[in-house]
Amino acid sequence: MATMLGSASEEETSQNSNRPIIRPSRRQRPAADEQSALGTRFFLPKPGTNGNSLELGREFRSEGEARVEALKLGVTYYTIQEWRPVADFAGKNPELKREVVSRSGME
Repeated sequence: MATMLGSASEEETSQNSNRPIIRPSRRQRPAADEQSALGTRFFLPKPGTNGNSLELGREFRSEGEARVEALKLGVTYYTIQEWRPVADFAGKNPELKREVVSRSGME
């Protein structure tokens, strides 16, 4: 019986080794600094607001900083993407496109 069990496990191993190993691909998420460069801005709400209206308070350089500060204060945080409309008349039909507005020189 020991021989049968040994050969059965060897058979399973040989079958498994013949199968190609397929690993799922992972997409890397951009770092918080990269997100800032893509036009995303991070804010806490203005102090004293009740959450029914959108009033932006302090701005942060990265989402990580905004998350930590929001956790400390027990509030939510906002992410905003800023875009500029651009008219493109190069082709046969005019197109309305957008470009990211980049900000520099934050606190």
